[in-house]
Amino acid sequence: MIWGVSMSWLQDWQQQIYRNFLSDDALSLILSGFQNTLVIFIFGSIWALVLATFLTYLNINNKLQWLYRPLQCFVATIHDVPAVVLMMFFYYVIFSGLLNGVVVSIIALGVYSSGSLSRIFKIHIGQVGKEQYESGKMLGFTSKQIYRLIILPQAVRNMLPLVIGEMKVLLRATSYAGYIFQKDLVKAVDSIRAHTEDVFLPLLFVSLLYLFLSSAIVKIFKMLNAKFFCHD
Repeated sequence: MIWGVSMSWLQDWQQQIYRNFLSDDALSLILSGFQNTLVIFIFGSIWALVLATFLTYLNINNKLQWLYRPLQCFVATIHDVPAVVLMMFFYYVIFSGLLNGVVVSIIALGVYSSGSLSRIFKIHIGQVGKEQYESGKMLGFTSKQIYRLIILPQAVRNMLPLVIGEMKVLLRATSYAGYIFQKDLVKAVDSIRAHTEDVFLPLLFVSLLYLFLSSAIVKIFKMLNAKFFCHD
């Protein structure tokens, strides 16, 4: 009796796994959604880091304060808007639906995250102190060499946990991409759930996948820090 119940339960789980993940339609949706989510996160992160670095450079350069102040005000204001609203605004208003949803998501999330990242960069670079800069000048380093060899390694080491946290926020924000197009990971899993009427397995799957990606972010950024900024 117990053996029969166990076999029936196992067969039921096998059918659910096949129906939700391994059938042709489900597998195609998951792979396409995962690919789009990964593309949005990777290029959105790069775009956010580039914008944040540019804003930080403008802030450091006293001659470019006239450009930094309006840009910083714009980016800081945008960060107070919910990410999903910002993505919809970019897609439906600024680009009027003319650009691909993946491209718009990358642009919107990059702008959204760059404000917080630029504040993190500014604070931690400033915390290193003028003494380090003056010491570098006394040793004959140029300003670029001082920032690259002395200030940045120390600042990056201190700011890394906050940067990783912001990257995790950006990763979670990719789940809003389904509001402007139908092919991100969360939307794909939701489509499978609606089709199979199974709730637990699809939601468990997407939760575990996002947890895996979050862990991967931590490891990747720590590896990059060890490779490029740790010179002790």
